[in-house]
Amino acid sequence: MKTELYHQLVTLIHTTYTWVDVMDASGEETFSFHTGGSFYPVQSRVLSLVVKWSNYNYPKGHCWRIPEFMLDNAIRTLSQNASFRKRCRKEQLLYTDAEAIIKEASFGHIILELEK
Repeated sequence: MKTELYHQLVTLIHTTYTWVDVMDASGEETFSFHTGGSFYPVQSRVLSLVVKWSNYNYPKGHCWRIPEFMLDNAIRTLSQNASFRKRCRKEQLLYTDAEAIIKEASFGHIILELEK
């Protein structure tokens, strides 16, 4: 994921959040991928989100960690929509795009409910 797009996503979530905010956007973790019978370590940025107010059975302080490769997969899936793809290329995401990316990357578990 392009650094500018990643920072725009983080900024959108932080400035328009309702119950989930960005806790950390600069963390990195090592993940293992299984390919060809072997495991390979891969270093990836991790977006950490935290619950600010209890909602959907998630208590205040609950934390999610979404690896950058999951965000990339979500963007790839959502890019099937031509208007979304155009906004991504121009790095002009809307808050609704940020919601869709996080929802897709979290397999539908995190619904941000961002507000302008």
